[in-house]
Amino acid sequence: MPITKLTIVPVTLNPITDESSPIMPTKNTLGPSCVIKTASAEISFFNGVDEHIILTIMKELNKR
Repeated sequence: MPITKLTIVPVTLNPITDESSPIMPTKNTLGPSCVIKTASAEISFFNGVDEHIILTIMKELNKR
C-alpha cells in the first residue's frame, strides 16, 4: 500500500461579531479545550469553534 504524503495547512477561525449582541469574552483563551494527536497530525480545538467544523474534521479522520 503506497503512503501518501499529507500537507498540513494552519487555519485560524475568527468569530463573527454581531453589532446587536453583546460580546462575551471567552474564559480560557490561553490554550485549546481539546487536542487530538495522531501519528501524522495534531489537531487543537478551542472554545467557540462551530460544531460543523469539528464534525468535518472527525469525518476526515475516520476516512484514514
